[in-house]
Amino acid sequence: MEYNASATKHLFWFVETRETARLLGNHSMDEVRQIVIEENLYQQKSDSRLINEFGCIRKRLEALPEELQRMMVTADINTGKLIAFVGCMAADKLLFDLMYDVYRRKIYLGEPTLTDADLNIFFKDKQDQNEKVAAITDTSVKKLKQVYSKYMFEAGLLTGKISDKQVNKPYIDPDLRFALQRNAMDKYLAALTGEK
Repeated sequence: MEYNASATKHLFWFVETRETARLLGNHSMDEVRQIVIEENLYQQKSDSRLINEFGCIRKRLEALPEELQRMMVTADINTGKLIAFVGCMAADKLLFDLMYDVYRRKIYLGEPTLTDADLNIFFKDKQDQNEKVAAITDTSVKKLKQVYSKYMFEAGLLTGKISDKQVNKPYIDPDLRFALQRNAMDKYLAALTGEK
């Protein structure tokens, strides 16, 4: 998977992702797309916005093993949000790297906050290492920092305010832990828990 800045146009969309995963229990992805569009399931004002949102959610769900897709539907809301966040990471290499390189270290070292400086250093390092990230405009980088922070707040990984982001080590349900391990997603587990 290559780096990109497509997340600047996307939200976390937990409720919509969970509903889409629920529909996938009885329908093919193409049938779900049809339902989403015909019923305006995501309650968007335009078909183009609806189709764009579905495309993003589809990519996130397809990045998850079927076991995790099913678990998202039946799990408690906090675990469901973590699974949706794992889908975001699995579909967005830059977000995964941020979580694995920065958030995991924060948890491991017991550092209480995720600062703007942490985000700036992460993006600067990535820009120095990768030409695709180097090509992302400053405006898009600023937006990505906002979007990724919002995702983390919505998934319960950060608390407080945008200006004072408190790191919140999530409770990982044992079923989720085992499902991630069974599906060779140990790095995603480590990104959330700070484990080595």
